[in-house]
Amino acid sequence: MQAIFDAKRVTSQRARYCYLVEKLPLEVVEEVTDFLENVPEERPYDTLKQAILQRTDVSNEAMLRNLFTQVELGDCTPSQLLRHMKALLGDNKMSDSIMKSLWFGKLPPNTKQILALMSEETATEKLTDIANRIHESSRSRQVYAH
Repeated sequence: MQAIFDAKRVTSQRARYCYLVEKLPLEVVEEVTDFLENVPEERPYDTLKQAILQRTDVSNEAMLRNLFTQVELGDCTPSQLLRHMKALLGDNKMSDSIMKSLWFGKLPPNTKQILALMSEETATEKLTDIANRIHESSRSRQVYAH
């Protein structure tokens, strides 16, 4: 929203509030109904923005728990999975070797077997490139098998 306001030169708190309310997804509206029913007189946009951030923000602990337990390869490529895991990490710090190990643990067995032959010093970018090629090759074989 901030980029839109900057581009359109919207500076009024009231106008920003109205634009924001217009674009809110239903699940966010449900979280801030009290602010929508009783529009704050002073700084309505800033007040609503702060309420949205506080009420919808996922805690760092929850993000890390999700990173360790909920993330799976699914329809993603291995490189997409790694980028998603890094995004979930947010501002938290984790050594590259631990992140690589977590990522490696979420890969399919055939991919793990091939990557296990690589040197421990192999750069993560090279591993993700190889993993993507293995993944694509496996998917191609599955399509031809059907």
